[in-house]
Amino acid sequence: MNPSSVATVVLADAPACARRSLLRLSGEGHARFLEAWNRLGNGGGVVALARDGDMVLAGAGVCEALLARSWAARHRDPREMLHLAGAAREVAERLKPRTHGRLRVADLQARAWGELANALRVANRLDDAAAAFDQAWSRLQEGSGDPYLKAHLFELQAPWLASAGQFAAAQRRLTVLAEIYHHLGEPHLAGRTRVTQSIYASRSGCQEEALRLSAEGLAQIDRRRDPGLLMTALHNRLLLFLRLGRQAEARAALAKWRGFTAGAGLCAVALRLRWMEGRVCHGLGELACAEAALRQARDGLAALGLEISAAVASLDLAATLLRQSRTREAQDEARTAQTIFLLLELRHELLGVVVLLDEAFRAGRATAELVERTVALLRRREIEAAPRHAA
Repeated sequence: MNPSSVATVVLADAPACARRSLLRLSGEGHARFLEAWNRLGNGGGVVALARDGDMVLAGAGVCEALLARSWAARHRDPREMLHLAGAAREVAERLKPRTHGRLRVADLQARAWGELANALRVANRLDDAAAAFDQAWSRLQEGSGDPYLKAHLFELQAPWLASAGQFAAAQRRLTVLAEIYHHLGEPHLAGRTRVTQSIYASRSGCQEEALRLSAEGLAQIDRRRDPGLLMTALHNRLLLFLRLGRQAEARAALAKWRGFTAGAGLCAVALRLRWMEGRVCHGLGELACAEAALRQARDGLAALGLEISAAVASLDLAATLLRQSRTREAQDEARTAQTIFLLLELRHELLGVVVLLDEAFRAGRATAELVERTVALLRRREIEAAPRHAA
């Protein structure tokens, strides 16, 4: 497999700077990348690279493989992500400028420090992540000035700022990032940035601004290039409409995109869209439609192991059943949700709200409005794990 094929297939989900960097590997570096990539993919972590005693943990190809595998693990295994990013940083720091070129080494070091910072952020080690970002920006100044690498570091740092509660600073980073992508002729990536800005605007309480940004993002992203991003953007837009009580607009948005999302299968984002559809129908009083959508979403989310989301969907279903005077079925759904929250050790103050709801059912005082208020409280405390673009 030649470097171009690897960049297209193996790193299809990787940032642009990673694919561009891979294309600059020498023939030997490319061979070492493939060997390291395959060994890491067989399990065993960094130890797997030297399992047969014939691969030294050194060189640009090995560094690229560690970074690529770390990126691939970001949604699946955060601990492995951090382990591999740390190893990549160590390899990058040992690269010799005389062998690989001074600018090339600085670029790889900047990227390795940036990926390590992102992994530390995911691990909630925010102070360590801040120090790693400082190193990344320092190395960037010594490198080739690759605008794609600069954009990637901006994209990684924005979630760290948001995690630290610095939403205004995160938005400034993302505004610059969108401008960089426009300058590079990358409207899809600019649109993805707008989607992320919309999420942060919503979290900081600016719902109308979030709607504006989400509209810009949906207009720019290429749905054929990244169907998952399209569904994430649509999900967040629907969530905004529901928060603002604009159910009719939410239904219009669903109708516009239903043909596309119908073929999306049972991935998490598609199921969340189905969940949103159930909530929209509930708000409009279309209870049979709401029930069917909520049942499918609840079952699908549970099958994917998304227990908290499935439990909240059960509570949404309980409210729909109560509006149909099906109290016994609604109580069963609420108890199922309570069991999940107990097993997952939900925070005490939130678990108390769910227990009070169960007591209301036992006393015959449960209403759809009470269930809806309970679910709204859970969502405000971010128990509902809405999908987001994660760097």
